[in-house]
Amino acid sequence: MAPFAKLVPMLARLRHDESGNVALLTAFCALPLIVAACGSVDVLRMTSTQERLQIMLDSATLAAASLTQSGDMGDVVDAYIDANLPDGATWDTLSYTTTVLDDSESSRELEIIASVTLKTPFLSLIGFEKQTVRAKSVAIQAQTDIEISMVLDISSSMRGGKISDLRGASKAFVDLMLDGDLVDHTSINLIPFGGTVNIGTDLFNKLAVPEASDSSNIDPSDADYALGTDVANSVFRFTHGNTCIEYRDTDFNLSVIGGQSRPQVPNFTRFNAKNDWCPRSDTEVMFNSNSASDLKDLIDGMTLSDGTGMDIGTLWGAKALSPDWRGELGGDFTDRPYNFDEEGILKVAIIMTDGGITSQERPVSPTSEVKPHIKDSSKRQVTVPVGSADADPATANNATAYFKRMCNFMKANGVVVFTIGYKITSGSREEKQLQYCASTLSDYYLVEGFDLDSAFQGIAASINSLRISG
Repeated sequence: MAPFAKLVPMLARLRHDESGNVALLTAFCALPLIVAACGSVDVLRMTSTQERLQIMLDSATLAAASLTQSGDMGDVVDAYIDANLPDGATWDTLSYTTTVLDDSESSRELEIIASVTLKTPFLSLIGFEKQTVRAKSVAIQAQTDIEISMVLDISSSMRGGKISDLRGASKAFVDLMLDGDLVDHTSINLIPFGGTVNIGTDLFNKLAVPEASDSSNIDPSDADYALGTDVANSVFRFTHGNTCIEYRDTDFNLSVIGGQSRPQVPNFTRFNAKNDWCPRSDTEVMFNSNSASDLKDLIDGMTLSDGTGMDIGTLWGAKALSPDWRGELGGDFTDRPYNFDEEGILKVAIIMTDGGITSQERPVSPTSEVKPHIKDSSKRQVTVPVGSADADPATANNATAYFKRMCNFMKANGVVVFTIGYKITSGSREEKQLQYCASTLSDYYLVEGFDLDSAFQGIAASINSLRISG
């Protein structure tokens, strides 16, 4: 008969006993209080043991599921538990089973269920001599395929130590992103921007108006070259020059630009007579690459360009992540860009600048043989104004609105946007633009010295934490 079952008739007899044995009655009445008070010690031991068991299992599953370890997951669990098993008779009773749920090159998942048995001396007074404590842990680590757009400012103000620092920091970032097994899962779009973006010969030939034949007798200085905002609607094409195109308001989205529909940007300089507005051929874009050497060669070869067309740099950073452009951009991955909502895909944009967006300015009368320097106001025209700081990205047709619009498109489609303000003034218009574009305020980096490494390394760490789940 259980202790309480024996206790009940005994107390009943005492209730009818008038002998006055108060001490005995008091002892029996105190027994439940003693069990409750001392039994809590056993409960605390059970809770502490369960917590310790759970911590050990969680650590073991994470160690075994790590994509960076090359051993058998079950063996890793056994080794980890053996090395971390606490001393004591309680832990001699440990029993566990390990179930591998997934073990592939890009994904690992396993489950451990374990138990230990404790002796409970105080609870044994009410019939509970032993208690079994159980715990369960599941760990998942999945390798995410990642697409990155690096939008880098190479404007004239980046001269000297700035461009040198950018080269070192961005090359180190490329190495971090394409390290070891990550290279097969990572594509990088490298988009240097000065006054505008050099999209490279292949893409330029797809999008630019055809070059005039000798018989067409077109002179770049005549009506084929338009004025003001009509420049983007003209059919102007140099017989020489860099491979940059003009953009219309309708191009600032994620869609493909119509084939052979955009005029060529004239070959000219604006602020610095040595730096072309359209970046030179050694500073054109590179899409969908996982070749660290090719990317770093491009970074080393980047030359400065006049102006800060961050709206156009961001346009290509966003379009390079858009599935609308799949198969249009070339590179090492023919199946990219992936769909925005595709499972297991992470898309990231990094936008780095040392200054504010500039307007798009053009020569009033360019020629095919001479590269004009349009520092003199009488020689230039504004084709796209900068716009006000509060420009409405949905309706305004200016560079600031275009920049905001592309940032909005990326964030609305799940792209994680990091921004870097390099030696800009805290609280300035430029900083507010970059904070606006970043996915969160913590994704904006203000670099006040010449050390860009810390910003790029911080972004690399954030990306790697996002790409590994579990």
